[in-house]
Amino acid sequence: MNKTIEMIAPRLTELMIRKIETLREEWHQPWIADLEHGLPRNLRGTPYRAGNVLMLHFLREIAGFRTPVFLTFRQAQAEGLHVRKGSESFPVYFWKVYIRHRQTRRKIEPAEYYRLSEAQRREYDLLPVIRYYPVFNIDQTDMPEVQPERYAALTAPARVRDYSDGVACPPLDRMLEHRAWHCPIHLRYSECAAYSPTADRIVCPEKRQFPQGAAFYTTLLHEMSHSTGHPARLNRPLGNEYGSAEYAREELVAELTAALCGALLGLSAAPREENAAYLKGWLEKLRAEPTYLFDILVDANKAARMIDEQLERPEAPSDEETLAQAA
Repeated sequence: MNKTIEMIAPRLTELMIRKIETLREEWHQPWIADLEHGLPRNLRGTPYRAGNVLMLHFLREIAGFRTPVFLTFRQAQAEGLHVRKGSESFPVYFWKVYIRHRQTRRKIEPAEYYRLSEAQRREYDLLPVIRYYPVFNIDQTDMPEVQPERYAALTAPARVRDYSDGVACPPLDRMLEHRAWHCPIHLRYSECAAYSPTADRIVCPEKRQFPQGAAFYTTLLHEMSHSTGHPARLNRPLGNEYGSAEYAREELVAELTAALCGALLGLSAAPREENAAYLKGWLEKLRAEPTYLFDILVDANKAARMIDEQLERPEAPSDEETLAQAA
């Protein structure tokens, strides 16, 4: 038995390495989670750009503002609004590019610069300068009192879009409908997918958040794979500490389990592209210890079997039914 493993392990591991190497380098999230009230924007509805988006999103969260709509002091005055006394502004930055002739020091606008020939452009220096202006959130103004209807419209949650391509997996859909999995599965419009070993429950974004429906099912299968390791089931060391060896091993088990179940269900026979960067971190380990993959595959196979046994499938028609349908 051990000799057989030692003989075939390098071939299987080589195949796994080659598969991982074909995956893309970058990580990406397979679902879309629109912010509840949209992206940070000004009162006219124009979204902010670059790092301002992230900073204003953080500011809204920390300060407890109801919506990510901001305006300057002058804009508030022009709209007949007053900034509340003691309100603190926040800087929104932008880059201004000055274009100046090296000899004459004459400045020109970008539109004029881009009309020049390539040789003429080399006579100019492009001088990027950072600028900023202070903004306030509409919650820092008296808009709720003086313009209640407008404030209500701006703070109303955005309509949730359906991004799904309509791909369906009847066995998993039936399992979800009948709540037939070993632990609760909560499908919520959210920004994360996770299994909690302490609460023994799964939280997953809704299917409509996934532009590719198959990615919804493989994401769900990944979290279901984690839940098979619960002490009441297969009792795997789940490794709660992020970055630990146990955590890393469990992630690989879950990813391969999801890939195996995906193949059985006709969804996908490969690890998810969005986990490619993570899986590539295992290449060194797999190359150094070819037999290590077997230990992982044993656990993945047990988890996949548990998932497969829990899924309902339509019964094959009897010979009489087949003949009746053909008649």
